[in-house]
Amino acid sequence: MIEHLVTRYEAARLDLHQRELRRREEAAIVRLGEKTLAEGGARSGRLASLGSDAAAIRRRLEAITAEHSSTSAAARERRGALEERLAQIHLTAGRLALAMPPTGAESEVLAIRAEMADLAHERDRLRGEGRRQADETWNRIHEWVAPRGPALGTLAVSWLIAHRYAVSHTQGILASLGLSATRKGSHLVSLPVDTALVHYAMPLAVALMSAYGAHRLVLRVREAVDVVRARSLEAQRAAAQTRAGAKSETREARTAGPAGRGR
Repeated sequence: MIEHLVTRYEAARLDLHQRELRRREEAAIVRLGEKTLAEGGARSGRLASLGSDAAAIRRRLEAITAEHSSTSAAARERRGALEERLAQIHLTAGRLALAMPPTGAESEVLAIRAEMADLAHERDRLRGEGRRQADETWNRIHEWVAPRGPALGTLAVSWLIAHRYAVSHTQGILASLGLSATRKGSHLVSLPVDTALVHYAMPLAVALMSAYGAHRLVLRVREAVDVVRARSLEAQRAAAQTRAGAKSETREARTAGPAGRGR
């Protein structure tokens, strides 16, 4: 059980690490896109358009920074929106760069993706191991509970009946034990403790004895059923052997009859 919980914990920890790696991968792709656009990889096609957009946004950012009101709330909001758009452009450029022939600049992204693949494989293994351990734990519980099902049911029902009886007959039970039902008089410990013992401990003792009796009775019945079935199976086998012997004797007699008449 503890091993199963530890396995589930490790799988959850790897899930969190996988999310962190996804964030690192996106950040690496953004850096790759920024580097690609800065190195002039945007001279044609989609990268050229992204390069122009990125240059325009950088000029606007420089203009906002040069303004005297750049520290105002509106300026900070515009700057944040532009920086977010620039990051999206770099992300798109990085993904386009990954689809192009390798140049070595994408090594950081590929290393993170390789780590993510290894992590996903280990996480899947742990999840499978956790499912297997959960099945084994359930099978063990079922193997323990199934033979004791009647006893456990008897335990619950007996406790409920005995508890209700004890609650409704507390004074009589205390009096039969020579204890007082009031604060004055003799007590085993005190009135609250004596009452709790009558309400809970005595019903539990009665329920345990009833469950033990039910368990022994079920075992005796199962043993008797097994004996009867074994005897029935032996009788069936003996009858089958007798029928087979009778058929064999009949065939031998039929075979011997024509041979005797031929002589």
